[in-house]
Order: sequence, then structure tokens, then C-alpha cells
Amino acid sequence: MKTTYTKFILLLAATTFIACNEEKAPSLHISASADKTEVKVGEPVTFSIRHNAMAVSIYTGDDGHDYKSSAYYPAGSTSITDNLAEVVNAGSGDNLIGSEAEIEYDESIQQNVLKITSVHPEWWYQTLRLHTDAKLGTNKKLNLRMRFDKDILEDVSSGEQRPDITTFQVVIRLGGIGVGETEVIFRDETVWDIYWNPNTAFTDYSVDLSSVIDAWQGATGKTMGTLSYIQILFTPSNNAGYLGDYYIASASYGDIDYIPFSTGQSLNINDNSGILKYQYTYTQPGNYQVVVIGTNTSMKNYSDSGYKDNVGNNIHASEYDYNTQFSTIDITVRP
Repeated sequence: MKTTYTKFILLLAATTFIACNEEKAPSLHISASADKTEVKVGEPVTFSIRHNAMAVSIYTGDDGHDYKSSAYYPAGSTSITDNLAEVVNAGSGDNLIGSEAEIEYDESIQQNVLKITSVHPEWWYQTLRLHTDAKLGTNKKLNLRMRFDKDILEDVSSGEQRPDITTFQVVIRLGGIGVGETEVIFRDETVWDIYWNPNTAFTDYSVDLSSVIDAWQGATGKTMGTLSYIQILFTPSNNAGYLGDYYIASASYGDIDYIPFSTGQSLNINDNSGILKYQYTYTQPGNYQVVVIGTNTSMKNYSDSGYKDNVGNNIHASEYDYNTQFSTIDITVRP
């Protein structure tokens, strides 16, 4: 009986030790190499990655895939990759990133986001400009994934809360090119029936731009062939507007994933060999730094009274511990 009791104590201690360890992400190692580090345009490169990671991604370093311009690179930048997204003064065109907007790391989704501070929505000047440069197709849907610091609107003059009004007006104006032409034309003419409400969790805000495009075509007398850019203003409704910070994680237009950050390629881990292969072909000459990222994640660390009361709650990245390691390779691509 004494022996059984002792074994039970040891088993309990071991179980407790394992449970405690699950609150920390497992140790991690990752190393990457390439079959060649100097290639010509159009010549494939094969990367070999040795790891014990739960997730592996690779940034090849070329246009649109540069880790330093990604959503996961340390925050603090005042510019966005290739100027795909801007926050500008709608009147003067002055860049507001660095004064009323900045890149910030968001703990809830573990990535960088574009943080914008709405100060004077009644002035109708602070606009988010998305440079689409896309041929007009059948899919004209714009989607912004955003969250707001608060879910209540305020009087733009006094700052008093306005719980009687739950939505603010969204004004979208376009710059476009007529069919068979080359000049970009911007028009103020738009529609006035787009309203959104602020949510404190990241939410997909979507709108079909067909009617806005129709307004542009009516004002110019032209058929739009290319949508050059989209300008978005958040304006007051009955003097009630959103005052404070809001955050944009990504955007898309039509059939194109259009986000203000470079992207990497997530690699499938199909076995326990600890070796991944990835082949890539560069289309432009240049010197590129390839960044391979491995990540291990802990079990969920439940808050308050734990699993029993919190298993059904929303999942937040901050409830997990992460272990991330990097491996880099320099690649030279000749013409």
C-alpha cells in the first residue's frame, strides 16, 4: 500500500511538471542553406531547412517578400512597403505617417499593424489611400481588416459620448484611368450611404465599390479601365464621429490580396523528418536576404479560473508563449 501511494505521488508530480512545461513554448532550432547563393534571373534556387519547429515560413527578400517590410518586423517604421498604403492629408497630400499614423505591433494578433489616430474627423482631411493600380474586373469588393480602441462615438465638438449614434459615415473617393487613356483622374463625386460601426476586435469591413465607380464614371464621362487608388475618410454623422486610435491589419481589393506589408510563404510540415525543401525562382536581378522563421507555441494559458470557465472564450495570441528563431541566407541574382 505504501509503494502504491509513493508511485501515485511521483505520477502526480510528473504530471504537474509536464503541465507547467506546457505553459512555455518548446525549445527550437532552425538552420537554412541554399544549393547555390548566386544565380541568374529565371534560375531556380532550392532551400534546405533543418528544424524542430511547429511552423516554418520563408521570406525570399525580393519585392513583396522582404521580411524587413513585413508585418512581423520590429515596429517603429514610418513608411510602408512600396507606398501601397498611405495616410495623407486629403487636401495637401502631405504624408501623415509619423505624426498621426505609425506602424505598431499588435499583441492580440502578434503582428504589425497600421495605427491611425483620428483627431478631427469633422475636418475631412485625414484619409487612408490605397494604391491599387488594378484593371477593373467583375469583383469590385474592398475589404479592410481593422479594430478600434473603443466602440462608442463622441461629439466631435465637445468630446462627449454619443451612445444614441452607433455608426459613422465612410466616404470613399477614387482615382482612376479611363479606358484607352493614361491620365489618372481623381473626382470628389461618390455615394453617401456607407456606414460602419467601430468594433474593438479585429473585424472585416467590406464594401462593394461598384456604385462609387459609377459615380466616378458619371462625373468624368469616361468608362474606368484602371482603378489607380482608393481614398477612404471616416466622417461624422450628426456631429458624432470616431475619436481615437484604430488599427488596420490588412486590406484586399477585388481578387488581389492587397496588404500594406510584405508577405512570406508558409511551408507545409508533412512529416517528422526535420527537413524541409523549398524551391524559388527570382524574376529580377539584385541582392536579396532570405529570412527563414521557425516558431514553436505553448499550450493555451487560460486566464482566471482556467479551462473550465474560459475554454469557450475568444482566443488571443497573448494567451500563448512563443519561441521564434531565424536563419538568413544572402542571395545574389544576376541578369
